[in-house]
Amino acid sequence: MTLITTVRGPNSATVRTAELQRLERILDAAGQGRSTAAELAADPGTGKTRLLTALAGEAERRNMRVLRGRCSESESAVAHHPFIQALTTWQAEDGTGSPLPEAAALIRALAEGPDHENADFSTRCRFYAELRTLISACLATVRGGVLLVLDDYHWADPGTAELLQTLIHWPVTGGLAVVVAHRPRQIPAGVRATLHDGVEQGLVDLVELPGLDLEQSAALLCSAAGAPVADGSDLADLRERAAGIPLYLLALAGAEREAAGAPEGWGRAAGGGLSVRLHAELAPLDAVTLTVVHAAAVLGDTFTVDAVAEVAGVTRTECCAILGRLRRRDLVRPAALPGMLAFRHPLLRRGLYEEIDSCWRAGAHARALACLRAQGAPATELAPHIERAGSGTGDGDRHDLVAAARTALHLGRPAAAAHWLTVAIRLDRASLPPVAEPVSAELWQSVIQHLAAAGDAERVSGLVREVLAGPVGPVAPAAGAASARAGEVAYLSAVLAALGRDEEAQGLIAAALSAEAHTDPEAVALLQVRQQVAKVLAGQVPARADVEALVRATAGAAPVTVAGALALRGLCAVVAGDTCAAEWALEAAAQTLDELDDGDATAGEQESTLLLLLSWAEALMGWYGPAHGHAERALAAVRTRGDAHLLAPLLDTLGYVHYQSGRMPDALAAARECREVAKAAGRSDHVGLSDAITAAAWAQLGRGRPSTRAARPPSGDPMASPRTPLNALLQAEAYLAAGDGEAALALLLPRREAWRVSEPVAVLAARGYELLAAAAVTVGLENAGMEAEGVAEWASHSADAAAAVGIAEQRGHALMARGHALLSRRRTAEAAQVYEEALELLGPDSPAGARAREMARELAREAARGAVRPASGWPGAEPDARAEGLLAELTLREKEVAALAGEGCKSKEIAMRLTVSHRTVEAHLTRIYSKLGVTSRAELARLVALAG
Repeated sequence: MTLITTVRGPNSATVRTAELQRLERILDAAGQGRSTAAELAADPGTGKTRLLTALAGEAERRNMRVLRGRCSESESAVAHHPFIQALTTWQAEDGTGSPLPEAAALIRALAEGPDHENADFSTRCRFYAELRTLISACLATVRGGVLLVLDDYHWADPGTAELLQTLIHWPVTGGLAVVVAHRPRQIPAGVRATLHDGVEQGLVDLVELPGLDLEQSAALLCSAAGAPVADGSDLADLRERAAGIPLYLLALAGAEREAAGAPEGWGRAAGGGLSVRLHAELAPLDAVTLTVVHAAAVLGDTFTVDAVAEVAGVTRTECCAILGRLRRRDLVRPAALPGMLAFRHPLLRRGLYEEIDSCWRAGAHARALACLRAQGAPATELAPHIERAGSGTGDGDRHDLVAAARTALHLGRPAAAAHWLTVAIRLDRASLPPVAEPVSAELWQSVIQHLAAAGDAERVSGLVREVLAGPVGPVAPAAGAASARAGEVAYLSAVLAALGRDEEAQGLIAAALSAEAHTDPEAVALLQVRQQVAKVLAGQVPARADVEALVRATAGAAPVTVAGALALRGLCAVVAGDTCAAEWALEAAAQTLDELDDGDATAGEQESTLLLLLSWAEALMGWYGPAHGHAERALAAVRTRGDAHLLAPLLDTLGYVHYQSGRMPDALAAARECREVAKAAGRSDHVGLSDAITAAAWAQLGRGRPSTRAARPPSGDPMASPRTPLNALLQAEAYLAAGDGEAALALLLPRREAWRVSEPVAVLAARGYELLAAAAVTVGLENAGMEAEGVAEWASHSADAAAAVGIAEQRGHALMARGHALLSRRRTAEAAQVYEEALELLGPDSPAGARAREMARELAREAARGAVRPASGWPGAEPDARAEGLLAELTLREKEVAALAGEGCKSKEIAMRLTVSHRTVEAHLTRIYSKLGVTSRAELARLVALAG
């Protein structure tokens, strides 16, 4: 990390350590009695003053005399002004505070010297010889040397430049270190020549200040704010926008910090330096020059001479001359495009713009609009002037605003598109008479889709308010006004709900229902259905009573509206465990929606939303085939239309369906895309589900993922934050597939007393209890601190839950739980039979079916081993071959544990030698006993010995 060099004083910290060390070399020389010089060249705001202050602090620490003089534009006619200013602070060493007599004599000589312009060469030579003698006399009064700092040297007068040339080429006797700081773009060529010659001859050390790198930027912001202000990509973006200039970096960071809700003081202090610097640079400008500067600020970040002249109301010749002077002051620079000019930095332009009188500014925007439109400027350049010209807008303004919105959208800038669209809608609203063709729904829908994809809920909310305030084009022009308005509200409420703005979504629909209550029954029915749909999109479950009333109220409505009510009824029923009612409602909804399928992938947003609800409810019912078909159909339409707000829930649904169907690569692909989409949209619930699906799918493929292992809680410590029930079940399955029952128990039952997560919905309860039983058996009852009765109790709960819902998949989980209970009592033959029965219900491709198949096979292998083993153990001639064959069933780690146990090592000793936990060793021993058919360490030791 870059060190921040700090010396005495409030503004004496600098992150430019390398440059400070170079400047300190002249202090070393001065301390040894040698006179040296250094040139510090840097653009405004790069930190010259901070660096010089740090250098002065270091000089004072070395007991050197520090003298500082500043060249000034207003004093540029006064010969040797910065030298005189510096020498007036040189006091005698007697402690009285009186001026140093030698310094006073030097000041008189400088003030009474010959006129630089009129004196001949010999006169000036004698004068500078006398000055060198006087300076040497001053240096003789100090022991540690003198640091002379001449700042803002670009305003140096000719006498100062000639005296500096003398000191560089003919160094005085004594330790004098001279540092000259200037802005290289503003220093006159004649003044710079002296320094340039000194650098070329090795008499002057040139130190230039580049933009700060990322490390220096972070250090600067930390020192200014007392805490990190930005990190990672945010810091890189700040640095790039500031061009590495500390002054601009602090101003940008301060503005962002205050926008994020931080105390206002720091941001104001950070940007205050820029404001002070700007006012100092503008103070010498006359009124006409200021008008030209303000005209350029109105035009934007780049501008032409002709445009500035027209907006400022001056001739082109006069404007050229003024802009030339501004270039010499480095307020204006050539832009990247030929013939274009720009301010030194956009922040400079922003500061200038904010100080312009508002009335003059509005008129200037109107003149700029006329000028740029006549030049054929694109809509994106015209739009800012249309917005700010006030009453000066014309007939073509709305067209240009819409064009600017479309262009911004094509350039991937949805926030700008939303802004220009808002201005266009407000312009339409204020138009008298009303516009014949208001902003099209196609455009605002596209803008909202792009904002939703970026998770910009705030701008979506703002644009929704503008759209509903009108006037905008209807969604379906052929329909009645009420139906069109209901369609707009339905769509916009869905977007808001999917972005987590449920209260706003409900407010939109409630207001629309109140307005349409006595006008259009079809519109009312649509809005009532979408009111409940918005709750589902926001991650809630509607009240079942409300949905039942909705089904009755929408009878006889349009087919898609009826299908929506039925899909909601089915979803609420399946969540409540009423699978009989759910089955009827979901089949009826599916039939209606399937009849609407004409093969057109551009089906409406309403139909896609209902297919999403239907497919998720079907997945909870275990109907993975229909769920897959309906989700894929909705996803195709959503991708075609660009309805980003539906992507995350659809992809999560598909990922879950693929996982439950055994299609792990497809599940991973869907979950990966869902995570990216959900993260961009700010939906952490969908991110969590996609992560759980990913972990479970990787585990089923036999490949552990770092993210999966990272979720395991530390020993004795439950998960730091609760998960949703489904996420917990998927994560537990991932742990079990990896053979880590210990982590599964810690997730589902961390304190051995209650669920870490709320109990799963009724249709998943049997699965949850089965996973608890499976985790206990995997760990071992003794290690889990349980009795066989506890596993039997979970199996009983699983059976009751499965019987309540009557779903084949859940009955399979109940059978699995029963098998676990039998296994915990060592009734392996019965357990194997039960696992086989569970496999028939679960199917061989499902993750649970794969576990059932593996358990049945393992028990079958154990039974085959036990059938040939005599009760008294392994006899005479054949045990070696059998023992080797049995040990071959073990994994590499299990063989290591078995070998150490066979040597008589205790579990704690094995754990230390293998660098694992004691509980992990016990879990391995449990699996080893099961695979080898032994019940004690003595039998294990004997078997290991027989195998050699």
